[in-house]
Amino acid sequence: MENGSILFGAAYYPETWPESERKKDIEMMKKAGMNVMRIGEFAWHKSEPEPGRYDFTWLHRVVDDLAANGIKTILGTPTATPPNWFLKEHPDAAVLYPNGQRALHGGRRHCCSNNSAYRKESEKIIRKLGVEFGSDPNVIGWQLDNELYQGDCVCDECREKFHLYLRKKYKTIDELNKAWNHEIFSQAYSSFDDIPMPVIGWQNPHLRQAWKAFQHDSDIEFIHMQHGILKEYTNAPIGTDMMPLNGVGYEKMCEPLDVLMFNHYNDESNLPDLPFWFDYLRTVAGSRPFWNTETATGWNGSIQIDQIAKPAGFCRVNSWLPIALGGRANLYWLWRQHWAGHELIHSSVIYADGRPLPMFDEIRQTSEEYKKAESFLNDTEVSAQIAMHFTSLAWQMFEVQPTVRGLSYYPALKDYFYHPIEQLGLRTDVIGVKKDLSEYKVLISPLLMSLEDEDLGDRIEEWVKNGGTWIAGPMTDIRTAAGTHFTDRALGRLERMTGARLIASMPDSGRYVRSIWKDKTPFSANIWQEVYSVADGAEPLTEVCGDYQSLIGGTLLQKCRYGKGNVWLLGTFPSCGDWQKLIMRVCEENGIKVPKASGSVCAIPRKGKGRRGIILIETAHQPASYELSEPMTDILTGIDYQGIVELKPYDVLILEERI
Repeated sequence: MENGSILFGAAYYPETWPESERKKDIEMMKKAGMNVMRIGEFAWHKSEPEPGRYDFTWLHRVVDDLAANGIKTILGTPTATPPNWFLKEHPDAAVLYPNGQRALHGGRRHCCSNNSAYRKESEKIIRKLGVEFGSDPNVIGWQLDNELYQGDCVCDECREKFHLYLRKKYKTIDELNKAWNHEIFSQAYSSFDDIPMPVIGWQNPHLRQAWKAFQHDSDIEFIHMQHGILKEYTNAPIGTDMMPLNGVGYEKMCEPLDVLMFNHYNDESNLPDLPFWFDYLRTVAGSRPFWNTETATGWNGSIQIDQIAKPAGFCRVNSWLPIALGGRANLYWLWRQHWAGHELIHSSVIYADGRPLPMFDEIRQTSEEYKKAESFLNDTEVSAQIAMHFTSLAWQMFEVQPTVRGLSYYPALKDYFYHPIEQLGLRTDVIGVKKDLSEYKVLISPLLMSLEDEDLGDRIEEWVKNGGTWIAGPMTDIRTAAGTHFTDRALGRLERMTGARLIASMPDSGRYVRSIWKDKTPFSANIWQEVYSVADGAEPLTEVCGDYQSLIGGTLLQKCRYGKGNVWLLGTFPSCGDWQKLIMRVCEENGIKVPKASGSVCAIPRKGKGRRGIILIETAHQPASYELSEPMTDILTGIDYQGIVELKPYDVLILEERI
C-alpha cells in the first residue's frame, strides 16, 4: 500500500451479489475506513462457467470500481472450489475418504492436491488470472487457495506418491524396515508398494508420522506450484492463508512465498492465546510482511453459532493485536453477510441487507487509530531477547505419539511455558527451525522431541558454546527424526553437552516422585518427570525425594556450563510460579530486565529509527497494570504516562518515549 499504510479490509464476494449492490457496498467500506478487499478466492465457476470459456469482465469491473474509490484488491486463486463441470469430467479428483466414499461437490477443498487432472485445471485458471491481473496496479497481493491442511485422502495417486515419497527417503525397503523396527508384530514389508496408508486401525507411529508429513508436503507442493506460475506474471506479493495449525509447517509452506497470511477466530476465552501466533508469524516472516487475512468482527458459525456475542471493545483489541505484534494487514471475514448458503450465521461488517453490525463503530475507530499510529508502526519493529521453539516436526510427533494421554503439543507449550513469561511482561519470539539465534540471549526449547530437524541441533550447540543460555526440556532431544528411541544413549546430544545422565523418565505429577527447591521450598512437577544425575560442576536447583529410592539425589533442574554458555536442563512441566522463578533468575543472569506487570497485559516493546516505545494491550477483559521504565506518551490520545500504568479491560495504549 502507498506510503506504508496498514492494510485494513475484509473478504468480499461480489460474485454472489447483483452489480447494483456494489455502490452501496463501497460507500459503506469507505465509511468503515477500509482500503483493501480480498476477493475471488471461491469464484472459479463465475470466471470459467464452462470448460475453457473464461470470463473475467465482471472481476475487472469489481477491481476497477474498488480502485476508483481508493480501495485496493488482494486477489485469490479459486482452486479451493473447482466447478461442478470439473468433477463431472474427473470424479476421481474428489478426495477419497478412508471409509471408501468420495467427497461431494458443494463444499470447498474437496479435491485431492495430488490429483493430476485437478492440478492441470488449476494451472490453467491460475495462468489466465495471471495474464488478466498480473500487471494490474490495483491488485496489490495474491492469495493462493484457502486454508490447506491434511485431509487423509487415500486415492490411487496419493498411494502411489506416498510410496515414491518413502522410496526417496529410505532408498530400500530393508532400510525402512530397519528404521521403523518392523520385526515387531512381523510388520516387515517386502516392497514399498505393500505399505498401507495408515488411516484406520492401530498403526506404527513412525508410519503415521511419515504419512502426515507426506500429506502436508503434497499440499505444500500444490501451493508452490501455484506460486511459481503467478511469479511469471506479477511482482505483487503472493501468499497462502493458513490456520493456527502447524503440522503442515509454516516455515516450509511459506519459504518461497512473499507474504505470510494467517486466519484465526479467537473468542473472549482464548484471545490471550493469540499473541503466541503473531510472535511466531513475525519470526517466520523475517523481512517479509505478515497479514492477518481473516478474523471475525464478532462470532463465527455456519448454520449455527458456536460462540456468544463478545464484549464491547473485543473487535478493536482483536484488530490491534496483529498490527501491534508486527503485522501489516488486518482483514475481517467477511464484509457482507451471505444472504444464502453455507455460512448464513457468521458475523460480518454489515448484514445481508446492508445494515452495519454493532461493531461497526469499533471498526471505524480502529481504522482511524491505525492512521494515528502509522508513523510509529512504520519506523519501529518488535523487540525480544528471548526465543521459544515451536516446530512442525514436534507438532507431528505429538500427534502420533503424545506420550501421556491428553498431552497436546501446542496447548502445553503455550500454557506451561509461553503464558507465564508473558504474564511477567516479557516478550518472547516464537521461532521455528530456520531462525537465526544470534540476536537472542535466552533460548527455550520445551517438548522438542527431536533435534534431528535440518541442522537445528548443531546450530543450537554452537550458539550455546558461544555464550547463549539454553533452557532445554522437558521431553527435548528424546527421539530420532523418525520418532524412535535412541538405542545407544537416552538422549541425542544433551547428555554429551551437559555431562548429566537421564536416570529415569516417567509419568507422574508429584504423587510418587516429588521434588523440592534447594532451599527446601516445594517444587511443583506436573505430567512428566525426567530425573537426571547431577553433572560434574553443575548447579542443581532441585532435588528429588519421594517413594523411589533409586531416584533420590537426582534432579529435575540443573544449570550446566557448556563452552561460554549454559544449558539449563529441565525435566518436567513446572507450575506457573516455579517456571517464573526460573525465568526471573535466567533473565537476571543475562541482563534482561523483568518489568512489574499484573493481569493479562500483552507488552510489546518496539524500537527503530531513533524511536522507542511499548504497546500495551489488555487481552482478558480484566484490569491490568504495567510499570514503565521511562515516561511515555500515548500516540492515540496524547496522554502522558510514567511509573505504573493502570489498564482498563481491553485497553490499547501505543506508548512512545518522550524525546
